Amino acid sequence: MTRPAPSAAPTTDDQLVEMLRTIGARDVSAEQLDSKLLGRCLGWTPVQTSESLVAAKARLLIWAIRVGGNPGPLFEDIELTVQGRRFLTAAER
Repeated sequence: MTRPAPSAAPTTDDQLVEMLRTIGARDVSAEQLDSKLLGRCLGWTPVQTSESLVAAKARLLIWAIRVGGNPGPLFEDIELTVQGRRFLTAAER
């Protein structure tokens, strides 16, 4: 049996939780968070960060303003949604 190729987006709940915790920590500090800063905080590539944010936004776990850029899409003003906070609370149980 062959394994599927790894995706750049977070494929495990652990990676998703790590990203959401980082976003939540910035929410508490009231500092604006964008894709580039989030990627640096997590040590992820720009592509991985972008794909991860797209996936989280599709699941309504984050709110962000989509802006142009390369590699795109880039996001600014990234914040957790209520669903994102609930996901984190459930993950910490």
